[in-house]
Order: sequence, then structure tokens, then C-alpha cells
Amino acid sequence: MAADLEFRLTGGAANSDPDASLGGVMSANEVSATAMNNLFDNVDPDEASAGDTEYRAIDVYNAGDAAATSVSIHMSTETSSADTALDLGHDATNNPHTSAWDGETIADEDTAPASPVVTFGHHLTGNKLSLPDIPVGEACRVWLKRIVQAAAANTSNDQGTFRAEYA
Repeated sequence: MAADLEFRLTGGAANSDPDASLGGVMSANEVSATAMNNLFDNVDPDEASAGDTEYRAIDVYNAGDAAATSVSIHMSTETSSADTALDLGHDATNNPHTSAWDGETIADEDTAPASPVVTFGHHLTGNKLSLPDIPVGEACRVWLKRIVQAAAANTSNDQGTFRAEYA
């Protein structure tokens, strides 16, 4: 078998709540690559009216039996609403890391990661976010930033898909 990358929640080894995926220890639980509908909560009317930015942390974990090399991640499908966007940022400190690594935990979903500084970008197929090689049994931390524009239109099922590629 080759490398096999999984998207894992953060927030503690047993965490299964995407709303609690705010950094810290990697969870044993996977999250779907259809991020918007599975990783972030629904946008309430006040957030849609005023605009809202929220954050989540995931780990890209190598469950295979060979190192994942030339790793990148990007939005393979943009969010379905023109009023939302999903940006990605790489936490370059202590990455790759083991499941026991206790990286930064943000206070709540409205708080941007502070240390180390994570630079977010809108990474699509043409400008993928490069990640370091990921050895077997280790992971790389990626922060996601959901941006809801002010006066966002009501949408019942905003979705977008991110994808990791590797050799």
C-alpha cells in the first residue's frame, strides 16, 4: 500500500464534533472533504446579515505505509454560494507531527489562530497550498477560514470541496 491521506478533526483524540475542531490534539475521527456542510455550522440570519468569519483546524493524516510526498491541498469545488468563500492556511510549526502533538487551540470559532502566524489564501486547482512531506503515522495541520459576506443571500445547503494531492 502507498500513502493514504485522511482529513482528521482536531480538538482531542476522541473529538467527533466539527464545531470543536479548533486545534489542539488530532482526533481519531475523520471529516468529509465536503467541508462547508460537514465542518462548519449553519449560518444564522444575523451572521448572514452582518457577515461572519469562522475558523476550523484539521489535520491531514497519513494512514498509509509509505510517506506522502509533494503534498498539496486546495478547493477542488468552490463554495456553492457566491456570498461565501473557504480559505486555507498551513500551520508551519511542528509539522508534520504525531497524533500526540498539542498545537494551538483557539478560544472559539470566531478567533483567528495567532501563534504561529497562519497565512490564509484562496487556494484553487491553479494555486494549490503546498504542504511538507508527511511520514507514515504523522499529520500536517491546516486551518480553514470560512468567510460569509455581509448581506449574504439565504442558501439552504452551501457546499464546497477541498482535496489533497500527493505522490
